[in-house]
Amino acid sequence: MKKIYTYISIVIALCITSCNKFIDREPISNPTEANFFQEVKDFEGAIISIYDELQSSDQYSGRFLRLMEVRADNVEDQNSSAAGGVNYEIEAFNDTPSNGNFSASWLSLYQIVFRANLVLQNINKVPMTDTQRNNIEGQATFLRGLTYFNLVRLWGEVPLILQTQTVEEARNNKRASVANIYAQIIADLQKAKNLPTQWSDAEKGRATQYAAQALLTKVYLYQKEYALALNELTPLVAAINSGKIIGLVPSNETFPNSLKTIKDILFAVQYLKGGVGESVYQNNRYRNQDGGAVISLPQSLFEANDNRKALVAPTSNGNRPLKFNADRLGNETSGDFPIIRCAEVMLLYAEVANELATSPTQDALDALNAVRSNTGITQKTLSDFATKDDFRNEVYLQRRLELALECDRWFDIVRTGQFSTIYPNVDSYRQLYPIPAVEIENVNDKTNW
Repeated sequence: MKKIYTYISIVIALCITSCNKFIDREPISNPTEANFFQEVKDFEGAIISIYDELQSSDQYSGRFLRLMEVRADNVEDQNSSAAGGVNYEIEAFNDTPSNGNFSASWLSLYQIVFRANLVLQNINKVPMTDTQRNNIEGQATFLRGLTYFNLVRLWGEVPLILQTQTVEEARNNKRASVANIYAQIIADLQKAKNLPTQWSDAEKGRATQYAAQALLTKVYLYQKEYALALNELTPLVAAINSGKIIGLVPSNETFPNSLKTIKDILFAVQYLKGGVGESVYQNNRYRNQDGGAVISLPQSLFEANDNRKALVAPTSNGNRPLKFNADRLGNETSGDFPIIRCAEVMLLYAEVANELATSPTQDALDALNAVRSNTGITQKTLSDFATKDDFRNEVYLQRRLELALECDRWFDIVRTGQFSTIYPNVDSYRQLYPIPAVEIENVNDKTNW
């Protein structure tokens, strides 16, 4: 595709008007957004470009770790001067719209939206089989749904863009309601459920039906649509329990080096190493450089023999936690970053089943115990939970320990209503990040931005 530069950062414009007709002409030998999609392989290349943006240092290779984990209580930033102080602002809850972390992540997320929209609006222009169409469309909608899920959790109301735009169209964007954004996420993930349950070894790592179901379940949970969540969870848990394609695997066998092959991983951002531009810099895996990423998850929260404890133990200066201490070449590591795992699905089931009942149930307990057994700690009985609240708190604890450092803790604090308890002296509006200043500057109508 021809690269088009624009100062509207929430989309890559598809066309730029000019009074000079000669300048406007496209070289007939070069592909552009208008003529790129000619055959199925062009769509396959475009799909790869969507996955590729997940690897960005503005997402799971860097800034997401700061926005989603360092902001929370499992990791601390004790270096107030790094990056001119803009990183520490997030730790200290005094960040402003001009913080560069926000604009960088926002732009990267909308890059995915743009690329997914480009695929989806052109998919019917090229002959292909129903299977090819479902697979291409399903991957694009999965990745767009995931992206809007991140956007709405980070910023709340954001522009809901479902078609590629010109610069002037982008200037007229407005923030959509949270309800409308979630409705689109659900529609995208429902469509993504048409994906296969597994791919060939050569294609392993692409989004699957199981990944779409799991992410959709999580979205329903955020909306407190527990019955809908349970409908998605029931067949998914059955597939996990069967262990044929997906299944529970002890955390210390999954991390740090088996993320590409283990059954526990439903979807992850994948990396390579070796100077080919597909790796992640080791500092961006919670490497404790000068106090910038100090693991603060209390070790006392773990029970005896918990195989997760060592994975997230505090590290000395210059080292990474064992959970992300994958093999490296120089400063490059190829360790994947998990987005959703079978262990989380079981905890989602435990939480949803508990919310639908008046008191803890055996079904909810079985799902919880599946995770506890997987970690090497003793199982619970119903008598251990006097109330529904007691069971809920245990699920929340296991989520914190199981998903530590996986870019989920901040969102859990907010969605479960723990924010005011954990941060009693922080204003409630800090549960969402400020819209980047550059985005507000570039729209025509700044009302409600």
